[in-house]
Amino acid sequence: MELDALTNAYLQQLSTGTNYVDSGDRLASRTGLIAFYKGQLRKFNKVGLGKKTEFDVMVTPELIAVTIRRLEELSNIRLPKTTA
Repeated sequence: MELDALTNAYLQQLSTGTNYVDSGDRLASRTGLIAFYKGQLRKFNKVGLGKKTEFDVMVTPELIAVTIRRLEELSNIRLPKTTA
């Protein structure tokens, strides 16, 4: 399994930081949800394609793509398309 260039570029931009871990109602806010999805992308990148997360979820290009799409919806942004 491989990721397309745009997805790789997106993951590269999120390569710094830590996964979202917090208690309380942070996920009820837009910024909390954005932080959560960024953390999920970092986790997927660290775990690697074809491997499973701690919750037995297989990391696939489709999972990463849908996570990016949701993050973009929440952020009201679109990253510029890159060629690589």
